[in-house]
Amino acid sequence: MPTIEQQAARLLEENNVSRAPIPVDSIAKAVGLDVRYAPTTDDVSGALIRNGKSAVIAVNSAQHENRQRFTIAHEIGHFILHKRTERHVDEDFRIDYRNTVSSEATQRSEIEANGFAAALLMPGNFLKRDLLRMEVDESDADQTIQTLAVRYKVSRRAMELRLLNLGFISPV
Repeated sequence: MPTIEQQAARLLEENNVSRAPIPVDSIAKAVGLDVRYAPTTDDVSGALIRNGKSAVIAVNSAQHENRQRFTIAHEIGHFILHKRTERHVDEDFRIDYRNTVSSEATQRSEIEANGFAAALLMPGNFLKRDLLRMEVDESDADQTIQTLAVRYKVSRRAMELRLLNLGFISPV
């Protein structure tokens, strides 16, 4: 079975995505997901709502654009990686929420969806290419992280974690 990184890379390749920022709305549509935006409480970023073979991603429009993009990528991850879930509203509908619990990443499915979102929004090969093109000053990793975060339309913290996890920067 392909790794999460490989599944995200395949999805980018199938959608002819070769540079940042990743068009997550288009990718969601390409895999058969309808993305809908509406404001909700701060503790809910979004949800994946499945009804038989169709599915909708609900996104909290009151949150920052970068957070919305991560939420969409996270829900695409659930859609691709987790065909079944334990949350049932009734026999026909299934809902996965992206909320404070998913942000804590204490459940395996949430860890996997977060990993998928990171791999989709910040592909390792794209980052490597961009880092090679940039004049990276090891003493100013903060500036590199910020520049890449803006380019990839993700939060500074998400970029920092991705670069650390890929071994592109060292922990301080």
